[in-house]
Amino acid sequence: MGCFYKDVQKYRREILFGLIAAIIFVVIKYVIVYILPFLFAGIFVFLIRKPIEFIHKKTKIGKGFLAGMILLIVMLILGAVIWYCSCFGIAKLKMLISNINFYENQLFALVHSCCEKVESNLGLNSLTIENMVVDRVNIFIDNLKIDVVPKMLDWTMVYGKALFGGVMFLLVTLIAVVLLAKDYQMMLEKAEKIELFKESVMLLKKLICLVGAYIRAQIEIILVVSFICFIGFMLCGYDYPYLWGIVTGLLDVLPFVGTGVVLLPIAVLQLLMGNEWSAVVLVITFIVSALSREILEPKLIGAKMGVIPIAILLSVYVGAKAFGPAGVIWGPLYMLMLYEIYKKLYRESEIPEAERN
Repeated sequence: MGCFYKDVQKYRREILFGLIAAIIFVVIKYVIVYILPFLFAGIFVFLIRKPIEFIHKKTKIGKGFLAGMILLIVMLILGAVIWYCSCFGIAKLKMLISNINFYENQLFALVHSCCEKVESNLGLNSLTIENMVVDRVNIFIDNLKIDVVPKMLDWTMVYGKALFGGVMFLLVTLIAVVLLAKDYQMMLEKAEKIELFKESVMLLKKLICLVGAYIRAQIEIILVVSFICFIGFMLCGYDYPYLWGIVTGLLDVLPFVGTGVVLLPIAVLQLLMGNEWSAVVLVITFIVSALSREILEPKLIGAKMGVIPIAILLSVYVGAKAFGPAGVIWGPLYMLMLYEIYKKLYRESEIPEAERN
């Protein structure tokens, strides 16, 4: 029993670190969904506390009312953007469905042209290739008409539930922001007497700084990649090259997607159509954009966050596997929290060792 106690004492930091890691994992996996509106409300009030305090002193308007109005304005702006994008997307979808026969003919004409180019360049029988491709395209279009579109209409109840859940989330968040902002100072004064709260606030501030640094680094990389892709599409003579560049640059930030998901298929299509110049330009654009990310990412993320990019990539992948689609966000946050907790637990033993050296 004495040996067991000594072993526990010897590895107490490791045991504590493991317990904390397990608790945070369980909270993110199973608990966070139930407290997410209050978590968002707390972070929002924390971020706007100084402007709220300043406006309150000048106007004597209640802090809760001010915080609620600011959040309501933010919600209205986001809602307007989402509504505009939704209306635009629905209009385009309706246009696609109503003109599906036209697009079908255009697609078959493109397939015919590509097959003729393949025959002239590679000597393969264009009729055989065209029939095979057309059969697959017909199957896809039939499935789209018969299966996909009706199912989208049948999902109305699912969309309704999602909309109701979103409205409830925003309403609870709004109420929580009003209540927290009203009693924020009193709650803060009481909570500051608790050591765990002070440590949690310090950790939260570091996480916000790290996440902000990561977002800034990614935005800088996206701008560079988007500009490179814009140049590539402009040289190829594409309409709206800036739009193609922005979309490709945004896709580049997604894990395991990159610019290749846009540039390489288009390059292959251009090659089959006999546009060798466009194909070469797009392949060079892909290589330059990929190299730019590989060069910029270690410098920007490493310099701003002090975390190697492979650790971020690993956390995104593991987070997606462990927490689902939301793991793309929770994975890096979980890794950063464990990193800061690790430094906190081992700082006391590392500092004396550094002094001795």
